[in-house]
Amino acid sequence: MPATFEISPAEQGFQQFRLLDSQGNTLVLGGEYETPELAESVIQKVRVGSMMSQFIAKCATPEGGMFFVIKDETGTVLAKSALFENEMEFNNTLHKVRESACIAQISYS
Repeated sequence: MPATFEISPAEQGFQQFRLLDSQGNTLVLGGEYETPELAESVIQKVRVGSMMSQFIAKCATPEGGMFFVIKDETGTVLAKSALFENEMEFNNTLHKVRESACIAQISYS
């Protein structure tokens, strides 16, 4: 099973998406959107951003953890990864996202 963008209900009637790998692990998590259609339009931007290095930013916490975000052309954060404690996990997840986001199907839960 390839990676999938899953759109699901969030709090207070909003919709949220996440990109899941073939084992069902969350690779990135999007924000909350008023409609499924709006979530889908942001997913399209994540697909583009995941292929372009200038739209991916590596971030760090004060405690030394690291994560990455995918932004659009205006610099707005569209999705972010989990927090990683080592460089290898960070790089592996980023590689999975770059490899799979552009072709991932959309599903609803």
